[in-house]
Amino acid sequence: SSFFAGLFSWGASAGSGENLSPPRGGSSASGAAPVPTYSLAKLHILYDRLSRFRESDLEKQGEGDALIETVRQITEALIWGEQNNSQFFDFFCEKSIFSDLVRVLGLKRAPKKVKLQLLQTLSILVQNIKRQTSVYYILSNNHVNRLMTTAMDFEDEEMLAYYITLMKSLAMRLDSETIKFFFIQHPEPTFPLYIEAAKFFSHKDNMVRASVRTITLQVYRIEDLPMRRFVLRHAAQSYFSQLAYHLRDLWLRLDASAANMVDEDDLAGVQRDNELQQDLQIYLSDVFELGIPELNEVLADRLLNGAILPVLLAGLVSPSSRPAAGASMAARTLAPQVALFLIRQVLDTFHSPVLLEPLVSALLWPSVPAALAYVLPWCPDASTSPKMSAAQPQGDFVANPLRDSFFGLLRSSEDGTFLMATSVVHACVVNRTAFSRPFLESAGLLPSGNGTSDEEDSVEPLTLLLEALGQRTAWRIESFKAFVCMILDVIFDENADSSLRLAAVRATESAARAAAYHVRDVLRQALAGEDGGAWLVDVFCEEWELHKAAPPNLSDFFADPRRLLPPGLVQRPTGAAKRPSLHRTDDSEAQRAVRSLLMTRRLLRILHGQMQHSDTAPVVPLAEGHRGTWSRCGDEPSPLQLQEEASSLMYEGQPISLSGDVGSIECSVPSQKGKRSRFLLLNPLWLAVVQPDPSKQGAADVTTAWPVWQVQSLVDRSDPRTLQLGMTAYRSGMSPGEAVAYNPPVSTYFTLALHFEDVTRCHEAAVHLSQRRRAIRLQMLQKASSFVEACCASAMPLHSEVAV
Repeated sequence: SSFFAGLFSWGASAGSGENLSPPRGGSSASGAAPVPTYSLAKLHILYDRLSRFRESDLEKQGEGDALIETVRQITEALIWGEQNNSQFFDFFCEKSIFSDLVRVLGLKRAPKKVKLQLLQTLSILVQNIKRQTSVYYILSNNHVNRLMTTAMDFEDEEMLAYYITLMKSLAMRLDSETIKFFFIQHPEPTFPLYIEAAKFFSHKDNMVRASVRTITLQVYRIEDLPMRRFVLRHAAQSYFSQLAYHLRDLWLRLDASAANMVDEDDLAGVQRDNELQQDLQIYLSDVFELGIPELNEVLADRLLNGAILPVLLAGLVSPSSRPAAGASMAARTLAPQVALFLIRQVLDTFHSPVLLEPLVSALLWPSVPAALAYVLPWCPDASTSPKMSAAQPQGDFVANPLRDSFFGLLRSSEDGTFLMATSVVHACVVNRTAFSRPFLESAGLLPSGNGTSDEEDSVEPLTLLLEALGQRTAWRIESFKAFVCMILDVIFDENADSSLRLAAVRATESAARAAAYHVRDVLRQALAGEDGGAWLVDVFCEEWELHKAAPPNLSDFFADPRRLLPPGLVQRPTGAAKRPSLHRTDDSEAQRAVRSLLMTRRLLRILHGQMQHSDTAPVVPLAEGHRGTWSRCGDEPSPLQLQEEASSLMYEGQPISLSGDVGSIECSVPSQKGKRSRFLLLNPLWLAVVQPDPSKQGAADVTTAWPVWQVQSLVDRSDPRTLQLGMTAYRSGMSPGEAVAYNPPVSTYFTLALHFEDVTRCHEAAVHLSQRRRAIRLQMLQKASSFVEACCASAMPLHSEVAV
């Protein structure tokens, strides 16, 4: 095909089912594309054909296709001439062919395929003309403005897609020189490209919305005072208000989706709604980041008055504290969990003080400007007071009617609500771009530094966070890690002082010791149980591995709609390891107690390490510093680890002698090709299944090796010569030799069947494995007791070696 056709995919219009004629001189039989040749004479003929075209001609059969072919060939010739012969475009300008194309596009009788071809042709012209004089001609004589206001069927998605593509192509030509072709000042100011594009800001198609956002951002970047005044007036009167109301509606839609969740299958719908509002927030943030003060003030006003104050903050007020309201008011209110979820995203996404300072003031300041207080949700005078302006003077200060509601959420007995409220406090502290130190001091997020006795009261939100260390003991591991990360970020923020860090150490020591007392009680009860508490080894080892893993990225964690799941519906994250429960309940008291001890102890280790480091080097944020400390702590060996097991390590592929002191029992394992001969070694510490070496008598290679205390054995009732083994892996990515994953592809539990020649041998193997499992677990429980007793002592052990 020709260069033009190949580059821009002339042919079937996507989705329309109507073929647009391919260019003449297509590929030859040999597959080689001929070199296109054009002449001014040919262009004259094509122009003559176009200029004689009338709307009535469309009633004649085949005239639509002929028009498409004429337009296409003219465009091909112009693109070729742009690169090879400037006379082509001179002729195009002389004859006002661009005007003719716009005229034909506006014909009411023009069929869809003709309009699609014209829109595509015009887009290609705009995109590919390189000479500045050519660009100026296309944009001159008000052609593009007539084009933008041409009536078309925008209910047709394909028509709209081509139209928006053309608008985006034109917007890419916008600069301080070309703006005069788009923005018309006389007789009345008008800007069709911007006005028409803004109409589609909330279109259901993502590509249309993305194009509108690109166009408007391109417009806002242009430094032209008359145009900017026009855009600012339009934004204030229409566009920014519409954006605020649309964001409000998306928030309410997300709230409705979250309220209707009955199981995790409904999470996909919540995720879609969350992504829609996230995309809009990112666009609005891009507008703020342009750094145009007048534009930012207007946008902040509209967002505050249209979405944030009346809907987002209204959700923080408990239903019992709200005055009687009609059904319409109740329908426009978010659930507290959803409101906190969205506030956290707003604080993560935006960095503009003109927007965020009123929001955080409403949450945390004991007193706020009267103008702000009157428009806070559920304020008795809000309905009759004027709207707040982000730019207006603060005036008199009055008591903050919303602060108590937010602090009530920070004291909530529901862990999910408390965690989301904590995330809001954390986001305020780490958003250094938006908030100054004096502002954070006024919000009670930093000590005032004046040395007064009530300094602790001045940081009440942070005090509540530290108190929670000893009160919140039932969290899932990822939530606990997120909470620990937030505490580290807050107390090691560059604006925090040593008194806050010392308070954190004291609170953590107290919480860790209380958790140790709790674990000691659990251990004593377990040791007095029927199995001597052997099951507690599984709990301790599982929690030890979980607490060592890297913490989550906080922005991603709190933007995950799983945070909106009711507590009873929260499931393992996608891709998490799965295995049958090895102890009494998945969320037992023992798990919670051990988890709380290990996490508070880990926090204490990091606190001590960071405080020692901060004496000689500047404090760095979590993403750069604390995560490294977390990883180094992860290298700590388990306090339950047996030295004998570590010193007598066995591994798969290891050569071994069958004639040694360790006995063995002949057996077989199943495979796709039938049973394979093996021996089970009666090793006191390891499950060791070996394959005899046929070339060397008494020699064998280990095929499956696993710590025996992690192996469960059960004689198969249907065949008492078969021993069924279950093996636990506390770290993902590990698998024992010939064992089969319980739940592939992601699993930490594996099974293996050993078949023996007779019942006696099977019984002997079962007794050996169960006795060794129990004996080793009792040793490990003693180590656990020593570790916990050390944690209960006055000096908390920060290294497991202290206890072993």
